[in-house]
Amino acid sequence: MPSASRTGPRVAVVATASGGPAPLARLLESLAAQSAPPAAVVVADRTAGPDAAAVVAEHAGRLPVRRIASAGSVSAARNDGLAELGLYDRSAHARPSGIRVLESILAAEARGGGTATATLPETPDLLVFPDEGAWYAEDAFALAADAVARGCDAVSGRLLDPAGTPVRPAAGPDRRPLDARTVWTHAPGGACFFTAGYLRAVGGFDENLGPGGRSPWHSGAGTDLLLRGLRRGATVVYDPRVRVHERPAALDEAALRAEARHAARGTGRVHRRHYGGYACTRAIVRPLGTALLAAARGRWSETARHLHEAVGRAEGVYDVLLPAPAPPGAAVTRPAR
Repeated sequence: MPSASRTGPRVAVVATASGGPAPLARLLESLAAQSAPPAAVVVADRTAGPDAAAVVAEHAGRLPVRRIASAGSVSAARNDGLAELGLYDRSAHARPSGIRVLESILAAEARGGGTATATLPETPDLLVFPDEGAWYAEDAFALAADAVARGCDAVSGRLLDPAGTPVRPAAGPDRRPLDARTVWTHAPGGACFFTAGYLRAVGGFDENLGPGGRSPWHSGAGTDLLLRGLRRGATVVYDPRVRVHERPAALDEAALRAEARHAARGTGRVHRRHYGGYACTRAIVRPLGTALLAAARGRWSETARHLHEAVGRAEGVYDVLLPAPAPPGAAVTRPAR
């Protein structure tokens, strides 16, 4: 495997592959172009096909990358990647029933090229978990390392669309420390870099939160990880110099409503876990108010999405599931208690 620069903190990437090869290829290209290249890249492959293996193999000459096969949710796959890097004890965290980690497969093995002998580098200093469809500006890793060196345990960058327009305008252009309120607006998951010390203290991702699993709570795993750290006294900073691009999935109106509903369930669940009654009620009422405003303007599709958002948050807060459109390709069942 190629060696990465050791002039600064060792940055590791844990990426998940759940769809087609193009997003993964674009991500790996952006990692290879970093001014401070990653020390390790683990691709947790949740697919059953050959696409991710082929993409990883194509980039193995330019990146210290290996592929592992993983079954279960995105959060489970990320924990599998952390375990591969020595930062998560899988034996101490029972996998949900019926899900197991498959054997680790290196890119060279995926090509059928014989026995792979490459090993992972020493434990990384900084880790990032890109969302699918994300890629990084060429100075993102160097600037994230600089932000941590200034004194924080985790740093969130600015999320941009492919044209460079901020996806979350409320985050703004100014660096600032984050708290339990602003992590929702300033810390999109794929833009967050965590120190190894943070992850050792807080643990990995809650596998009952996030997309792709058997739980109905299809979002919130990254925010939950940040909130657990903040409760332990960790310092989390938003630094807009760290730029992360993301191409949103092209969804029709029905799929947008379904996505809003199931993502909102996870948001409600995280509120139930970390906040009091007032904050939980406010989280439900706000999209209701937005829905009423959209209805007053005759924006019926927008009204429907915000109503689904309000209902989904209520479901997560009160632990009561109502009939809802199913997310594509997922079976929604109760998580084990």
